[in-house]
Amino acid sequence: MRVRSKLLSLMHLDKTYCLLTVRHVKIFQTYFSLLDIHGDSSLNDVQVYCFMRLVTDLKKDEIYQLFDMLDVDGSGQLEFSEFFILICVLIAVQDHVEKQFIYRHCRTIFGLIDLDGSNTITPDEFKALTYLFDFKKRAMNEIFYEFDISGDQELDYREFRLFAMACIDKQQQLEKEMLEKAEEMREKALQKEARKKELQEKYQEVGIIAYCVIL
Repeated sequence: MRVRSKLLSLMHLDKTYCLLTVRHVKIFQTYFSLLDIHGDSSLNDVQVYCFMRLVTDLKKDEIYQLFDMLDVDGSGQLEFSEFFILICVLIAVQDHVEKQFIYRHCRTIFGLIDLDGSNTITPDEFKALTYLFDFKKRAMNEIFYEFDISGDQELDYREFRLFAMACIDKQQQLEKEMLEKAEEMREKALQKEARKKELQEKYQEVGIIAYCVIL
């Protein structure tokens, strides 16, 4: 997920607790009231869809899935407390502090993903995090079963917390490898260009010498 909001770019989570400051909360309360065109202190799925399309690059089905996750009480509406969680997630992704956010609010994230209320997370349920926190499927698939201690292909809260941290570390490792590979390719391209330029200068020099000999 990519966040592209000028308003959100001015906001940052508290470094200690990964939450918005009181001042920022008041700003988003005002923002929430502006989005609440029906005046019922809540946002429906269409309003949330329009908001998310404006500030992120999520697809339609991903936004509606996210809405269902956040609608904890199943009312078909998002109250401010649920909208507040959404804003915190967006800012965490924007500022690349997903690991700190999940660590601080692991129980909340676990509850959101556990759609069936079984107190366990299945691979299919965890896929929601692949787009929400921009995890790569490779990073998730490689280590999911390593943390499934009970072997039932589901993660309880304790297993999920360990897995989420490891998944982020794996994701960062993969991104680092990709950057290193890109840098290596860039260096090779520069060396190739330098070698080409060197050969051209030599050919020019040889041509000048040959011309002088003929004269």
